[in-house]
Amino acid sequence: MGGSNLLRFLVVVALGLFGFFLYTLDLFTSTPITAQAYLHLSPTEQIAISDKSAWNPDRRISIEVQSQSKIKSYKIKATTGDGLVVLEQEEVVTNRPEKLKIWLPKPEIELPDGTNLHYEIAITDWSNANFFSGATLLKQLDFIINAKQPTITILAHSPKISYGGSALVVFKIDSVDIKDIQITNGKNTFIPFPFVREGYYAVILAWPLGNTNFSGRIQVSDTALNTRRITIPFIKDTSPRYQASTLKLQEHFLSEKMNSLISEVKAIRYEPELENLTDDFEKFVYINEQVRQGDESIITQKAIEAAQQDAKSTSFPLEWNPFIPLKGYSVVGRFGDKRTYINAANKTSQSLHLGLDIASVKNDNVLSANAGRVILEQKLGVYGNTIMVNHGFGVSSLYAHLSDFLVGNDQELVAGDVLGLTGESGWAFGDHLHFGMLVQGLNVRNVEWLDSRWIKHNITDVLSQAKALIQKD
Repeated sequence: MGGSNLLRFLVVVALGLFGFFLYTLDLFTSTPITAQAYLHLSPTEQIAISDKSAWNPDRRISIEVQSQSKIKSYKIKATTGDGLVVLEQEEVVTNRPEKLKIWLPKPEIELPDGTNLHYEIAITDWSNANFFSGATLLKQLDFIINAKQPTITILAHSPKISYGGSALVVFKIDSVDIKDIQITNGKNTFIPFPFVREGYYAVILAWPLGNTNFSGRIQVSDTALNTRRITIPFIKDTSPRYQASTLKLQEHFLSEKMNSLISEVKAIRYEPELENLTDDFEKFVYINEQVRQGDESIITQKAIEAAQQDAKSTSFPLEWNPFIPLKGYSVVGRFGDKRTYINAANKTSQSLHLGLDIASVKNDNVLSANAGRVILEQKLGVYGNTIMVNHGFGVSSLYAHLSDFLVGNDQELVAGDVLGLTGESGWAFGDHLHFGMLVQGLNVRNVEWLDSRWIKHNITDVLSQAKALIQKD
């Protein structure tokens, strides 16, 4: 009897060891099943989505499954947040694919916006895992139903926008939520600013000289990627004309002014390319094009950063004074002038003048006509001593070639504060002021912002009209 029990015990142990041996073999394992959900925006465009997101059931969702052990079957079950089963589906995949696209079925009943919907997708492969029954991946998706399209209502806008100029639009967005607001002129994008009350926005757009075809649009998307796009009904004024000038460079200028400017540039920032240039005209080209580009990159970046900071605020000026920086000035260089410089050997270099050059008396006071904050007080290469002031709504004013700074970075200003004194620092020939206006980093026509009638008709009246409509709503 004892021998019989011992024999049975040994048989059980042997079978257990044999089973454990088999279990540890690759015979009962499988490579992991992977599954990724995609939202289809069009027949040719899809984006990966997270396992928790908003969903408009009018858009199709697919689950892309992959398994080296090939796919055997899947089950899909959908329940609402209160436990109501709204869908059950099961399918055996007979052709044993390694990759499979499963189109997520919609609920069999219409669900109102805001409904929480939970999907469980159980995907089983043909592996020998779980003693030949296959491995199973449980993919869970949680959605909030949102089928409502956003709406955009324009409350007020400038009547027209001129080539090289600016214009304002105020609008309202009605949406379950907002994921993204895109405002464009067809080439550049603009940050919208919250205005008066939640859901209302204002933005000043620019039509820069580098964009020959303005196309103003507002596009809003929510977290379910419901999207609405409208055109801003500005009249496009293409009448402004900009000069083209050809300037001959004299040898004495290249040998005298050039060397002093190079010394200034080297003192500001490291320009290794200048060290290898021996020809005076090549040095001129480098400063006129490369150093100028470096200056303008700094100016643009500071203006964009200020606009981004503005977008976090809800307090903006409704009244604007004409941006007149000098008393009794004369214009000595115009905005938009395309300048071609030519030397005795007929070699050329180009630049685009992005400001208005004005002059009065030597070392005259440069005024900030409107309140604001100093966002740049720096010695640049071509622009020389430069100050830039942010005035809100993405609007900045620029003052260059100063002989002296009288304000510093981050200083808060009131209308009438003296910023500095005119001069001829940088790439300047005679005492004057290079005055610029920028909208979200884009240079625009100064003459508009110098004109009290233009400001009233295109900016302050539009803001006042929109504010009255919002308060009445």
